Amino acid sequence: MFAPIRRQQRIFILFLIAADLITVPLALLATWYIRTCWLSGFLPGFAHTIYTYLATIPVLSVLWIASWWSTGMYVHSSQHGAFPDLARRIRAVFYLAVSIMAASYLVKMDYSRIMLLIFLVISQPVNIFFRSRFSSLAGKVAPIKESPATIVIGSGEFAERVITSLQKLPEPRHRIKGVLVERYGTVEYICGVKVIGEPRDLPRLVESLSIDEVFFASGSMNRTDMLKIVNSVQKEDIVFMLVTDLFEIVAGVSDLSSISRMPVVEIGSSRKGNFSNLTKRLMDLFISPVMIVVFSPLMAAVWVILALTGKGSPIFSQTRVGRYGREFTLYKFRTMKPEAEKYEVAPVAGNDPRVTGIGKLLRKTSLDELPQLFNVLKGQMSMVGPRPEMDFIVRDYNAWQRRRLDVKPGITGLWQIMGRKDLPLHENLEYDFYYMRNQSVMLDMAILARTVITVLKGRGAY
Repeated sequence: MFAPIRRQQRIFILFLIAADLITVPLALLATWYIRTCWLSGFLPGFAHTIYTYLATIPVLSVLWIASWWSTGMYVHSSQHGAFPDLARRIRAVFYLAVSIMAASYLVKMDYSRIMLLIFLVISQPVNIFFRSRFSSLAGKVAPIKESPATIVIGSGEFAERVITSLQKLPEPRHRIKGVLVERYGTVEYICGVKVIGEPRDLPRLVESLSIDEVFFASGSMNRTDMLKIVNSVQKEDIVFMLVTDLFEIVAGVSDLSSISRMPVVEIGSSRKGNFSNLTKRLMDLFISPVMIVVFSPLMAAVWVILALTGKGSPIFSQTRVGRYGREFTLYKFRTMKPEAEKYEVAPVAGNDPRVTGIGKLLRKTSLDELPQLFNVLKGQMSMVGPRPEMDFIVRDYNAWQRRRLDVKPGITGLWQIMGRKDLPLHENLEYDFYYMRNQSVMLDMAILARTVITVLKGRGAY
């Protein structure tokens, strides 16, 4: 079952989306009426019919939801004040205006800028009205009747801070079922809460105690141990919270929330819903063809250079393991000598003798990865995600490591922009799991932007 608060939030989001979907056509009709009736005597006429604008409703709706989602307009929190809500709405309107103008440019349609301005102004009070009514209705449909059952993992000062902060929250408070410490038996209670076991007991306790949320509050537990614990829990919709003192947070990667003035980061489920998967696929289908067209002259030039200067095919193909363990053929420009073993671990040093002269340049600039845009177009990969591994490495994965295969592999990801030179691909699993549990369109865009910066700074792979 869903955590009570999480279930209410999901229903709240669905009702807000419904309010937004009603707002778009009503505001567009009101905009048409104002432009053609009230302002017709003051503004010059225009050739478009109402059907021209009604046909834009599906696109407008998608752009609206994407803009509202990216600015946190679907986050349900009692801590929001008037000013933060206004700031989010202003940003959302700005994103919507820019995305509408970009879409208009792409379809080569000269829509009325006066219509756009009126729509942006008129739609806001309409949206506020419907959101207010629908949020009230959501509260009646799915009221919060109980607080989430919680387990705290850790000891010492961090655990005390978390427990004290949770106990200070207003009703409905978290029901702290117990604390898990690294050495069971050393302490019986922490801030009045009973110690009930060790971190390895979490999968069993989650089921027996019907746990909804887990807080990590350990100063000595490293990230890999945390990820093993997180991925040992099979129950869906368990929310894991990390005190930010304990976890490396990349600027722009995660949204911080506050629990009684204690900053934490939420790690959700690695299994995303259909809407999230569809949005990610649509982004891939938009970006990959554009990049193929833009880089086609460069790819053709690299192909010719490799064909004239090297031995073997300019395109190097290799079987990799993708989502759900399905194998596929990955494409790259050839950067290593033909006699090099096809399935050896990739170079981790700049002087690797297997890499050709032109190959060093291609790997340094990441141009060797460009053919993988066709893997993205075919649906075998995504623009952002864990890198696809070779079969002999995947065969040695343990149970929690195999959950890396729950998502589609990507051309770039967190490990490339943070530790790509320091560790082999298969030793960067913690970055992959962090991405899996925090993936979103905005995170993907941030990683893509950071990837460009990383490559331009000459921090490509060896």
